[in-house]
Amino acid sequence: MTLPQLPPPVEMTSETKRNIIDALKKIIEIFKTDGKLAPDASYKSITYDPRELYRFIKAYRANPELAAGLVKDADGNPVTDEEATLVCGVSLLQIQQLLVKTCARHYLEQENKEPPRVVTETVKKKVFGGLFTKTEQVERKVAGGFDERKVREISKCMAFDWQLPLLPAYNMLNSAHLLELGETIHGLTTFEAIRDFIQLDHPTLRKAKQTVGDDFPNFLARPAALAGVGVWTKDMYQFYRKILGESAFDFFARDKQFFNVCAELDRPLAEIYGDVLSYIDGDNLQEMMRLNIDKADVLVQAMKASFGPAIKPALGNPNFAKDMLRKVVESLQHVSQEKAQLAQSAMITCKALAPQVAEWVERQQRSVA
Repeated sequence: MTLPQLPPPVEMTSETKRNIIDALKKIIEIFKTDGKLAPDASYKSITYDPRELYRFIKAYRANPELAAGLVKDADGNPVTDEEATLVCGVSLLQIQQLLVKTCARHYLEQENKEPPRVVTETVKKKVFGGLFTKTEQVERKVAGGFDERKVREISKCMAFDWQLPLLPAYNMLNSAHLLELGETIHGLTTFEAIRDFIQLDHPTLRKAKQTVGDDFPNFLARPAALAGVGVWTKDMYQFYRKILGESAFDFFARDKQFFNVCAELDRPLAEIYGDVLSYIDGDNLQEMMRLNIDKADVLVQAMKASFGPAIKPALGNPNFAKDMLRKVVESLQHVSQEKAQLAQSAMITCKALAPQVAEWVERQQRSVA
């Protein structure tokens, strides 16, 4: 996973910000006149409502020509490249970041605002011309505050239009989540990823982050995998991450029962299975573990070469163990051949089985449809 890159920071003077806001207000009016925005849309409404800002950005991207007279470079040429520098010294992406961050802050402040409360204070008043002092208890209503740290930590990583619909989900992150995420909040790019991330308790999250190190941002697309990382030592994490490559995220997202089966594999055998460990069901893996390392190697390679796209749904289904795989394993168990001959025998067997495997997969899929 490549972490979305925030636009480079830019210092804007008050005059630059004022000019940008004035231009935005004019663009909003142009889009309203052309029917691309609601008649009641305004600069304030789009910077306070994430839904309105999202609609505005989408409308602008679809119709940049409407703003060609206002969005120009230093030479007076219209600009559509979102990374190009405008006459005001910033890019469209940086203006988008300014809008998204402003809108996010407004939204989060309101969502996290505490209700007004009444406080009691003791005050002293002069009476009888100032000769005596009278003490009274008075009540005063004060506005509710909000979690400033939470608002700040989330807002600083807001820059993209696709983040706006995710604001309610980002708001579910607690202080422990924000502590571990740091500058990588924008690596959570879907509601599902945020949902899975908030399921992680702090000790699990902290341990997983320490284990994966610089790999942490790569797990944000599949946060459920972080829970699986916590099952393994750092050494074993690095081993599986190396042999599985990008399939490691699917592997670590699996359940502890499957990891218990994997714990019985020695490293050379685990390397033979490789990415198969990211999708094979535990029953099928236990069936194949009846073979020695050479026979397991030739069978894995033969199935990969013969079964094509059917291999994942076949090996991922526990029923495959008793329906088909067991016979293949038992036939290899009773064969005494050199590895080259074993490979040839396994290939012949798997190629002959391939049509039956494909039909079996289709039947299984129809049965659960």
